[in-house]
Amino acid sequence: MNPQYDVVIVGGGAAGALTACRIKSAKPDARILLLDAGNNGTAKPDRDAFVAAYQTAAIKNVPSPYAGLDNNRLGYAPSSDGAPDPVAMNRYYVETGPDLYESGFQRMLGGSTWAWRGNTPRFLPNDFQLKTNYGVGADWPIAYADLEPYYVQAEAELGVSGNDDEWVGLTPRSAPYPMPGMAPSYGDELVRAALADIGPIDGVPVTVVTTPQARNSEEYRDRSACQGNSSCIPVCPSGAKYDAGFHIGLARDRLGVEIRTACVVTRLLPRPGNLAPTVVFRDWTTADKAEQQVDAQHVVVAVNAIETPKLWLLSGLDNRSDQVGRNLMDHLANEIVGLFGQPVFPFRGPQSALGIDTFRDGDFRRNNGAFRMTIGNDGWGRTEPPAVALAHFMWDDANKRIKLTGQPLQQAIRDRVTRQLRISFSTEQLPDPANRVTLSDERDALDIPRPKIAYRIDDYSKRALAYGHSVARRMWQHLEDTAGATEVSPLQPDLRFLGAGHLMGTMRMGTGPSASVVDPTGQSHAHRGVWVVGSSVFPTCGTANPTLTLSALTLRTADALAATL
Repeated sequence: MNPQYDVVIVGGGAAGALTACRIKSAKPDARILLLDAGNNGTAKPDRDAFVAAYQTAAIKNVPSPYAGLDNNRLGYAPSSDGAPDPVAMNRYYVETGPDLYESGFQRMLGGSTWAWRGNTPRFLPNDFQLKTNYGVGADWPIAYADLEPYYVQAEAELGVSGNDDEWVGLTPRSAPYPMPGMAPSYGDELVRAALADIGPIDGVPVTVVTTPQARNSEEYRDRSACQGNSSCIPVCPSGAKYDAGFHIGLARDRLGVEIRTACVVTRLLPRPGNLAPTVVFRDWTTADKAEQQVDAQHVVVAVNAIETPKLWLLSGLDNRSDQVGRNLMDHLANEIVGLFGQPVFPFRGPQSALGIDTFRDGDFRRNNGAFRMTIGNDGWGRTEPPAVALAHFMWDDANKRIKLTGQPLQQAIRDRVTRQLRISFSTEQLPDPANRVTLSDERDALDIPRPKIAYRIDDYSKRALAYGHSVARRMWQHLEDTAGATEVSPLQPDLRFLGAGHLMGTMRMGTGPSASVVDPTGQSHAHRGVWVVGSSVFPTCGTANPTLTLSALTLRTADALAATL
């Protein structure tokens, strides 16, 4: 029997959208269906609606542009405006601890690229050989050199701005960035100048570089240059920051990929022989939400590191390695905030343009995780956004009365908000089989088991957080000594770490079925014709934001799949 499609793709985020475009471009006659659980569009009117919702929201947080989506009726959305965020009882996950997994995702067409910051540094060569080089974690089944050509292609697809000369010695390149790096803001230049003479910390030079970003520094592929709105997280008003809606539109409107939204895939039913499983899904906009089925030669699972193992376990697919759902990772973040000695005028330009990448590798990784650092251009960021700062200026909480209004309030804002600065860092986390996604007894609005997460921060990662804070503190001390800065942190004394929104692990790639779920091309060891794309296949989490690396891996997997059609 001929299948209905050559390829069915589950998920319309960056990995799914890139997979659809790549295969369809290589095989124009291929019949491709992409199913996504979200029910939003990706064109300009949709963006305008998200921006309007964000601008009028009482609390401006990551969910606020998307709070009006029908998807929220399914209980997948983070907490609503004004509610505690995050707390266990209003989250989609069922958390068993001992630590909370602090990162979530956007369940919508285009995925979390709607709300990401857009940073796209590459992994370092040593990130792929952590076990061999430092005796911790795991090695990848591929090397940096295997992925480098796909890094170049992924940078072109996403539209990455970067300065080649600043990355010599860190990430070898075979081609230049598609666009020059983002211009630093006025405040960026002041901070970089103040750090110019800091000297090494623990023998490591403190070198400030322009962060590669999937954000247009000039017009690129019919998308405008960055307009400096400084709301990259949670929504870019202009579309200068890449989101997967670009490739969704390309796949649907130019390449002829069939895309269906509001379709939640509930199971993959194994079929006899070497046939790919039947994809079972529900269109939750229909009256009865009845299950529907579709067959294909190949099934590509392109959802995230939470939903992929959940779907695998719901389907009863092979788990002889006992690795499905294990080794859930994130980058653990924290920051120091304060006031620079003179106005830096944050909130003009992207939320961050500069970073420090020299602490991403070194022999210290035998003892604690590496980290990359960010110089913020968004004031105190999520620790205390401007609306919260304004409330602190106006309201005397101890005496329950207004303390500032009129010109004194304006002066306080001018003096404080214009000088806000943050130095952030995010650390790697080792893969830990105890950090695990399984199925909960609790069910969502479609009567599907919710993901249960067991999560803990290991000592290696705790030492990384402590070391990152030590380095950031010494940098801040230099700013105090040379530029009149004043530290204000911690604004949240009990804060241990922040989630980075980097969901990784749970479907490890490797060379054999005894210790991994998929092979180095992303194909299931046990179920030929089933492929997994995205950061769930990462054996380790590296020291860089994952989107560029998952995009490069996706292109590599799509090429391997297309070669079989």
